[in-house]
Amino acid sequence: MKMVEQFLHDELLETLPSTYDRSVLSSASTATYVIHQDVCYDYTEPVTDLHQRLVILPRWRHGDQRRIGHRFDVRSCDGATVRCRTDRFGNPVLHIAVAIVPEGIDFQARAVVTRHPNRLPAHDDWDARRPTITPLTDPDEAIRDAAVPFAGIGEVEETADRIGEFVRDAFSYGHDVTTVRTTAAEAWRGRTGVCQDMAHVMIAICTSIGIPSRYVSGHLVGDGASLAWVEVYDERRRAVIAVDPTHSRRTDLRYITTAVGRDYRDVAPTAGTYVSGGGTGRLTVRKKIRLADVT
Repeated sequence: MKMVEQFLHDELLETLPSTYDRSVLSSASTATYVIHQDVCYDYTEPVTDLHQRLVILPRWRHGDQRRIGHRFDVRSCDGATVRCRTDRFGNPVLHIAVAIVPEGIDFQARAVVTRHPNRLPAHDDWDARRPTITPLTDPDEAIRDAAVPFAGIGEVEETADRIGEFVRDAFSYGHDVTTVRTTAAEAWRGRTGVCQDMAHVMIAICTSIGIPSRYVSGHLVGDGASLAWVEVYDERRRAVIAVDPTHSRRTDLRYITTAVGRDYRDVAPTAGTYVSGGGTGRLTVRKKIRLADVT
């Protein structure tokens, strides 16, 4: 436990190797990760009555993943109140309130996470009866038509794999084409987008053929940006199957789950409001993930 507490500080993180062979994780049986994430807002003039919502701490427990330690700090600004609650999906949500921010505010999240696929059960408490259709994942006629060939496959595992492959083959990956408000139907019409669009489309296809599915936000270790993928529920086997449609593959130890929900809006990492006299703000996100141990 003492080593875990040390890993929550920047100094010890820098002692861990910053690069590794990805094949090590793809074939490993256990792994321990150290995650450091900074969310920084800078303002051109003071702002007041700031209320910030952050979903950046990994879940305490998710399948074979456990968060064994964490730390959260607010820097560059005094007088902040911090409240942490668990939302209806089991995600830790941080709520921060500040009366006045003179120039900027920094949120620093630190966490140590372990994954033990061969030791811990993959099943978790998921009420698969909860509706997954939202404005972002509501299938239109085009998506329902695209889903027809997958209705007769039978096995949920094979169906999920094939839907993930289908979505990846249909899409061109592209930034600045869609936004966080783009629906699955809109993304499917354009066939260009990023991971959240492919996840929304995959959920919409699964919904069309009656397969329970949900949106997952997290990290792909070794990759700079956050990532979204999909989990489907096999009711017959009582098993959760995680598929990354962006890379057309099942997830493995390269993946760290942060939060789950029905769509992006449920797990958006940052959201908030403040009162400004007319100035502007700038958001900067910095992230480092290092491997502390792998076997």
